[in-house]
Amino acid sequence: MAVVSRLAALVVAAALCGGSAAVQLVDEPRGLGWSAAEVASASSASLQQVVERAARADALGCAQHCGQLGRVFQRLVVEARAQTRRAAQLPWSLTVVRLPDEAAFALPDGQIVISEALIDARGLSDEALAFVIAHEMAHSILEHERQLLTAGRLLLPRQVERSVRDMYVELDHNLGLLKTLEPVLQQGELEADELGLLLAASAGYAPNRQLEFMQNEVAEDSGRRGLAATHPAPTERLERLMERLPLAWRLHEKRAEP
Repeated sequence: MAVVSRLAALVVAAALCGGSAAVQLVDEPRGLGWSAAEVASASSASLQQVVERAARADALGCAQHCGQLGRVFQRLVVEARAQTRRAAQLPWSLTVVRLPDEAAFALPDGQIVISEALIDARGLSDEALAFVIAHEMAHSILEHERQLLTAGRLLLPRQVERSVRDMYVELDHNLGLLKTLEPVLQQGELEADELGLLLAASAGYAPNRQLEFMQNEVAEDSGRRGLAATHPAPTERLERLMERLPLAWRLHEKRAEP
């Protein structure tokens, strides 16, 4: 997906138009396998597992950051719904847990999960929290899960029919396939960073303060990577975000206009 050129063109157009309405920053993804509903259905168990685990640990729901989470999420939903026709129809929701081994993740249907433990551990400001949530929203908007599954299917023998659940089994047990898909996974993270930064800027969150989260990731990076490098190195992610700051400031300034 040519996210960068599309974003640049739309941000310039938005700046010329003026006003503080939500800005469309991306196109609807095209040419993907299966339906969005099939992918959402197959991935729904992820949320249920986390919710059940949190409930057993008496760690379901917010405790200390309810106001901050609600305030930031509601502002971002307005921007998310402006992105594509599908995003406008998603049942955007925020599930909060208090599990120390969870951070934040998104489901394809717009359900976002975040742990208050992440907010406490990082001391997240509204701006840094907005970047984290907007990053996860971007995964849903850009249909990264569906993109990954589509790319994976193209790498497997085509004479064998595979469902979405079959593909999840392949990704769980086929390390060679997962390694081959590393560039797809990493590109998805970079795109989510970029769109997240701009969504949050359009919602009124200062871009430089948003980057506090990634700056902290760089400072704490040990350099160790898993068997499959699903995320780019924090230094690369921060460098890419720094390159997008001029676009982000254009959106932030547009938001401040009367």
